[in-house]
Amino acid sequence: MLYWLLLPDVLCAIGIFLWKKQERRLWTGFGGVLALYIMCIPIQQIYYFDKTYERRVGYNNNVGLAHWWHIYEPFFSPYIWPKEAAYDAFMYQVPQDWERPFIRQYGIIHFGSGLMAFDKRYSELERTVMGESVELTPEQQELITKLTNPSTDFTPQRSLVFILVESLESWAVDYPLGDTYVMPNMHDFIHSHHTFYASQMHCQVCYGGSSDGQLMAMTGLLPVRKGVSVALYGDQPFPNYAHYFPQSMTLNPSPGVWKQPMVNPNYGIQILEESDSIRDDAGIFRRLNTVDFSEPTFVLAITVSSHVPYSKANEIDLDLDADMPETMAKYLKCLHYMDEQLGTFLKRLDFDSALQNADIVITGDHTIFYAQDWKKMQEYAKSKGIACLGDGVNTTALMMYSPRFSRSIHMDEATFQMDIYPSVMHMIGCEEPEWRGVGLDLLGTTPRLLDMNQATELSDKLIRGRYTTTLCGKKNTQSPEKDI
Repeated sequence: MLYWLLLPDVLCAIGIFLWKKQERRLWTGFGGVLALYIMCIPIQQIYYFDKTYERRVGYNNNVGLAHWWHIYEPFFSPYIWPKEAAYDAFMYQVPQDWERPFIRQYGIIHFGSGLMAFDKRYSELERTVMGESVELTPEQQELITKLTNPSTDFTPQRSLVFILVESLESWAVDYPLGDTYVMPNMHDFIHSHHTFYASQMHCQVCYGGSSDGQLMAMTGLLPVRKGVSVALYGDQPFPNYAHYFPQSMTLNPSPGVWKQPMVNPNYGIQILEESDSIRDDAGIFRRLNTVDFSEPTFVLAITVSSHVPYSKANEIDLDLDADMPETMAKYLKCLHYMDEQLGTFLKRLDFDSALQNADIVITGDHTIFYAQDWKKMQEYAKSKGIACLGDGVNTTALMMYSPRFSRSIHMDEATFQMDIYPSVMHMIGCEEPEWRGVGLDLLGTTPRLLDMNQATELSDKLIRGRYTTTLCGKKNTQSPEKDI
């Protein structure tokens, strides 16, 4: 797809060849082609920008980032590069402040070589281009004292299975399918067990999409304001549940994405596992179902099938209305497939005594539908008398299960992804961890200490200033557990 960028070089080579031949007629033809190419550049850029804008507003015609790039990149030119198009095409990996130097140094040469150069030089650029010192204000220093506790000695008594579902939107969990649901296993588990379920969890992802979702779910921090946290700062330790477990692993279908080989050890995860057998959700859950939970173990399982462009949908036969919007139908088919695989794991709780004593978390890395598709789906659901999409914004969901839970708690109030970390720490028995996170412990009684702006600014400084090492003690202690 990048060969289009070689067209000027090819034209120059043709020009040199024709010059040697001294054939005026062919040389004139070459000049005409070159002039036509130059005249078409603005048109190409307008078209490219429009498609970029469409992707930002909504995934029109089910065009996600990967397929969108393959389809529309031939209209890309390295010579006239609108700021917004450049940023959305691949600068989602690069802070906005870096656009000019990055494009000047690499963009005109070649997209691929530019990314490779960026990958090797990001730390240098971070210091020379951004250049600002990152210092906590006195007020933020005071906040840190409220968000941290002295280091003590805590060892979890149960395993923790954390399932991060690609693009999980909460309405899909309750979406009806005849006399059952599109996601029957997750829906039934929520309502037949003592679970904590927050159905209105607002997403706080930034430039990194899934990687930012993973960061928030695992570390109690929000993403940096510019750039992708794991791409720029993945080489530093982050607070994480895994630090407390003697055994830990990540089941990741695509560990090469988002610097997982670097990030996972800095999350305290010992094993990063990927093979052809876990390239889709069936493989992920087959492997999860073989994990030995006889000793406290942390497992992060990341699903992939419900990622745009929902290519698995073509293999799934689901009785959906013919007039359902195409993107909505594909998305629900893929979540149904994921739920089938999830069901094999949830049913294991019925006969695996070690797993019966485990804590389980299921949440989404982010929502997926933007304004345009979201509005169409709401209108469709309303026309069918289906209320689960509601009238508000789309949200993801958080489900937590623990044998400690003595009752079910289902929250319809707004919650945030930054609330996951402190809530899970409470669930595993560590109610006063060394690092509380910037969110609210949804299982506790302490009021929210930071509003959205405070949490965002503090997280940004903690990550960019590389303060996170001080938040990453290896052990904690906790008073004897009591039922929640």
